[in-house]
Amino acid sequence: MKYFLPLFAALLFLHVFPVDAKANMVAKKRAIVLFNGEVNRGLLEKYTVDVKYIFDELPAAAVELTEAQKKMLEFHPEVQSVTYDKQMEKSGQRVEWGYKAIGADKRIPGTLSGKGVKIGILDSGIDRNHQDLQVAGGACFMTILGPDGCKNAYNDDNGHGTHVAGVIAAKDNSIGVVGVAPDAQIYAVKVLNKLGSGTTSTMMAGIEWAIKNKMDIINISITSPYEDSNLRKMIQRAYESGIIVVAAAGNEGPPEPGEVSSVQYPAKFPEVIAVSSVDVNKKHDPLASIGKEVEFVAPGENIYSTYPTALTTMTKEKGYEMLSGTSMASPYVVGLAALYKEKYPAMTNKQIRTLLQKNAIDLGVKGRDNYYGFGFVQVDKTPVSDTTLPYTMDGKGKITIDSSKAVSQFSSYNVYRFGELIAKNINASEIVDYSTKGQVDYSLYPVTDGKEGTSSFTVKVNNPAPALQDLNTNKWYNRFVTYLYYKGILKGYPNNMIRPEQAITRGEAAIMIGRALGIEETPQSNRFKDVAASAKSAGYVEALAERKIITGFGDGTFRPDSHVTRAEMAILVAKAYNVPVKTTGAFKDINQNVTGYQYINGLVAEHIVNGYKDGNFHPGVTITRANFSVFLSKADNKQLRITY
Repeated sequence: MKYFLPLFAALLFLHVFPVDAKANMVAKKRAIVLFNGEVNRGLLEKYTVDVKYIFDELPAAAVELTEAQKKMLEFHPEVQSVTYDKQMEKSGQRVEWGYKAIGADKRIPGTLSGKGVKIGILDSGIDRNHQDLQVAGGACFMTILGPDGCKNAYNDDNGHGTHVAGVIAAKDNSIGVVGVAPDAQIYAVKVLNKLGSGTTSTMMAGIEWAIKNKMDIINISITSPYEDSNLRKMIQRAYESGIIVVAAAGNEGPPEPGEVSSVQYPAKFPEVIAVSSVDVNKKHDPLASIGKEVEFVAPGENIYSTYPTALTTMTKEKGYEMLSGTSMASPYVVGLAALYKEKYPAMTNKQIRTLLQKNAIDLGVKGRDNYYGFGFVQVDKTPVSDTTLPYTMDGKGKITIDSSKAVSQFSSYNVYRFGELIAKNINASEIVDYSTKGQVDYSLYPVTDGKEGTSSFTVKVNNPAPALQDLNTNKWYNRFVTYLYYKGILKGYPNNMIRPEQAITRGEAAIMIGRALGIEETPQSNRFKDVAASAKSAGYVEALAERKIITGFGDGTFRPDSHVTRAEMAILVAKAYNVPVKTTGAFKDINQNVTGYQYINGLVAEHIVNGYKDGNFHPGVTITRANFSVFLSKADNKQLRITY
């Protein structure tokens, strides 16, 4: 086997943080500071040399600091962790048969081209002027490493990112090569410099950009031997937001003696589809990484693809190069995922992942193995049939889907809205939901013997009303807020504003609970000295106090302008709807010493409230208007609950 070493291959080395030559200067390093709550900028200014980047998706910042400053921050109660920035490198350091091998020429229907699918390519950038590529946009994050890191924005000064981009989406024209998904929208997210080197923080910033800009898929042909919890958290956020995350497994060959896997990070994370490579005979590349994390193999040896014209050195045709490695295999999976996403737009990232597994050609030992994973990736060849369902709208926010066609074919089914599960194991002939003005996407998947299938019915609703300015249809809480608005429980602010992310006050909560219970909106004298009879909440507060649903404080006040905590919310909702209390529950931070613990456990048992992924409920955290609406609507309407 012959391997070509492009000019950047010899330059893959760990980034060395500089030490000032002056003896009286203290060495500084780049690190990521993760806070327990919000980022404390003042604390960073006090205990760091420089703040390089502040993340939005996580309470974290990339900074430069000394070892002494690191130790001081680690002991501060607001700081969860301080970890040094870790090196990340491109994976394709070695030198288009792959198009036909994955069945791209046999796609069904033949018109599939990835149209409408947004793909973020986290790499060294993309050649914006390449004749065979159309770059929809992008961003550069190399200024985190130095002020001159983005002189040419996200243009590729290495070649690696452009080569990856061509495998995915080189245009279907009369020149060069054709990508697997030539009409997909590709975005250059520059997280590597001209040497093919980056760090944890550049990667995190690139992934955060992908989340904010609603990418459908991201390709990460980048590897590192280092596990990093902050990078894992950001990838988890991306996966939870619905992004399909695909990464190169690495070019490390077999594991070292005593090791069971040579798969590199971030491919090693469970949220990521790890891709290893094979040659034209579907034989495993001996230099490709091996391990239980490998999910698929794809073409990776001698892959001819686009390359920055100014950097072309190894082929006669300017703008193209032949490279090898798992970096080249990963984009084949990304291209196929784009075709799947176009064909099945209502599918979630998890469902597309499952379908890729189902369609893969099993290689090696039967079943999933450490060399080939589920096997060699392939296009989906399922014929397209009429899978739409009829629906009606009342023009006020209520949507009714006729699911009788699904019932006639499935014993039960799961319902997804924008890829989010909203109903599980049901067999009703109609589905009632609520939404504001705009398009709403639904999909129904069959459930057989407790397992969800991959075929589905889809519904695309163009809902005419209500037009609430700050409530997008794809927000996870939209259906719950709209339900309360539909019922007149939540009336909002002027200019059709709901302010869903605003913290709710005790007075507002009393109004919503009162309306939900049908209490008259009648101002009256009040037992609490800080609730005036003219106050909008006065009648509701007094009525709820009479029913022993709410109580005041020892000083005779109600404090209507104070914010509501999650524990207070649980007490209010449970008392209002007579939810049976439970003395035991699953949350680590809920016990008999927590006020309202029995109400919290009761709401959990009724599938009205949920906790956090860390196994806690966090009773003292203040609650937003959107979150309160979710819990209240589930208490008021059992059809809005998901039971397992």
